[in-house]
This record gives sequence, structure tokens and C-alpha cells, in this order.
Amino acid sequence: MTDPWATFGADLHLETTGAAGLRAGLMDALREAVRTGRLAPGTRLPSSRGLAADLGIARNTVADAYAELVAEGWLTARQGSGTRVARRAEPRRSATRVIRTRAVPSRPTHNLLAGSPDLSTFPRADWLKASRRALTAAPNDAFGYGDPRGRVELRTVLADYLARARGVYADPERIMICAGFVQALKLMGPVLRRRRVREVAVESYGLDVHWDLLRDAGLRLPRLPVDGLGARTGELAGLRGAGAVLMTPAHQFPTGVPLHPDRRAAAVDWARGTGGLVLEDDYDGEFRYD
Repeated sequence: MTDPWATFGADLHLETTGAAGLRAGLMDALREAVRTGRLAPGTRLPSSRGLAADLGIARNTVADAYAELVAEGWLTARQGSGTRVARRAEPRRSATRVIRTRAVPSRPTHNLLAGSPDLSTFPRADWLKASRRALTAAPNDAFGYGDPRGRVELRTVLADYLARARGVYADPERIMICAGFVQALKLMGPVLRRRRVREVAVESYGLDVHWDLLRDAGLRLPRLPVDGLGARTGELAGLRGAGAVLMTPAHQFPTGVPLHPDRRAAAVDWARGTGGLVLEDDYDGEFRYD
């Protein structure tokens, strides 16, 4: 028996049933998929061997169908690039519906948005090498559900990095990997509440999304004024109800001011003296000036 359909690619169901024969039915199905837009121009089709195996038919039948559709202009074939839907093959448009393409807005020459590094400098080659090494050496259980704190290998490497680059001693068992600062803050809010913290001091300028997460946890947010030296952390001593402080010391957001060393020391002294917690959003921390 042969299967009258095949699924390949995302969201594509190819019907090949019909009385005209396998090759003609396959060609009709491919034409219809292109006409209706299910196969967009430029889409790469499976190899003749792969599609034949999926359909349970002879490879020559698929190869002949591909060749005829190439001759008709529906498909293109190039050695090394495979068989693709021709660029000029456009889906059929309804007479009652006009499809308008929106003009693509021009991109600025320089992107000065805060928190957006130069993405063109991403080390693609090094990342690919490291990924290959990691995948080769990874144990089988690395691909399943692991420790919710994150892989122990990652936490160990981070602990070494924090000690070497930041002068911070951290036990891998006390490190938790999050998807980003927002998730970390979302987890911290309820934890602080359970620890009987009622107020978290925040800088007078900051991100609403961060403040909203803390408010959603039932925490009050007294403000620390910000000036040319960063947040005035000396005023933490006057906030009797604050059990934590949320800060952006590397570059205060959105002013960009780095926190003055004396004010860093004041924040640490406050935390040591009260048992308070310093929540540091270290965005752009790698761009700190020594």
C-alpha cells in the first residue's frame, strides 16, 4: 500500500489522490500548494528520495514530477541548492480581496536604544564551536528535564567567572539560571513577601515593567532620588521598612550614570547592617569603565 499524502516542512499537508495517476496527482498537488500560498516562493522541497519514501512511491515518479514542474516554471532546481518553489510563482489571489504590501520602514544608521548592544559583533564562529563541543560531550540526561536551577556545569562555570571577573564568591549550589532579569525579578517578588519584606526601594527613574512585577507581589516601592552620581543610597538608612533595593549601578536606567564608588559602599553597608537584599540589574555591565 502507498500513502496518499505526505507531510514535510511546517504546516503543509500534500494530497496526491486522484484518478490521473501518481505522477499527475503529485504535480497537481504541488501546483495547488503553490497557488494557494502554502508553498511560498523560495521554499525548499524535500529531495526526490525523501518525498518518495514519505509517499511510498517510486523515486523516479517524484523526480519526473519535479522535472516537469521545473520545465513549466513552477519550480527551480540547482545543484547544491535543491529543488525550490520558483520566485515568480505567486499564490492565486481572490478577485474580492486585494493584498497590499506594506512599505518596509528604513532602518536607522545607528541604533542608540538602551540595552541594545552591537549585535553584528556576536561571535558566531566561536559560539558554533563551543556549541559543538558542548553537544558532543553532553550526557544524555542533558536533553531532558533537569535541575530547575539550571545545569550544574553552567552554574559551576558561572561561579568561577564571578570569582575571577567580579570578585564575588558564589557557590554553584546557590546560583539559579533564569531566562532574564524579568523572570528573576518575578521569582524574587513572592520570595521577598514570604520573608516578610513589605517594601523594596527603587531608583526614582527606572523601568515600569520591573516596578509592576514588584507591585504585583504586594510590595511597596519607596523611591531613591537619582543625581549626577547615581542613586543616593545614603538615604536607604532612612527607609525603615525597606528590606531590599533594586538598582542599576553599572549604568543607571535611563540616565546612564554609573553609581559612584562611595554610594556603592553605602549600599553594601546598608545591606550588611540591616540584612537587606540588593537586587542588581546588571544590564550593560560588560561595558563598565575601569
